[in-house]
Amino acid sequence: MILVFGALIIFGILLTSSNRLLIGNAKIADENEYYISALSVAQAVLDEAKTKAFDQRTVNKLQLIPDSLTASSLLGREAGEAIPFPDTLSSQSPFSPISRGYRSMVAFNDIDDYNGYRRLVNTPRAEGYQIFVTVSYAGETNPDSVKFIKTFSKKMDISITSPYFAQREESGTMVADTIKLSYAFTY
Repeated sequence: MILVFGALIIFGILLTSSNRLLIGNAKIADENEYYISALSVAQAVLDEAKTKAFDQRTVNKLQLIPDSLTASSLLGREAGEAIPFPDTLSSQSPFSPISRGYRSMVAFNDIDDYNGYRRLVNTPRAEGYQIFVTVSYAGETNPDSVKFIKTFSKKMDISITSPYFAQREESGTMVADTIKLSYAFTY
């Protein structure tokens, strides 16, 4: 009888431990899916920007010296490139209910139009994802460095937050993780 009780206690301990392990693994798998979705939506913004001109002054004309480019203090949207803040999926013209899109796809014509851009993504795989983009000039030999002078290199930083990301404590407040993606464009 004592052996049966001992065996039940050991079985209960093993069952509890394995259950805790399975729950922990499921949580890690879910978090990884959220992070992969975040990288996917960030990559979509980056791919969209890759289809645009390097600078407003290179949309229709070749520029041979960096001084002919837009000043670093003026990087961002030009007049007529207004979009909702934040940009969300739209079914209004030129899009349709079947083929929805973001306004930045048609309103922006160069990379630095994305400076200060915000996008809210609500899809079945990425609900409540917030994307924030900054664009700056970068060093041509070191694209990680931010320059306040005109160069033939621009750096795009994309930050993504989600209510589903892991929480951490920061200064006594719980804050969600932020995923960051950077890319250097050269002319």
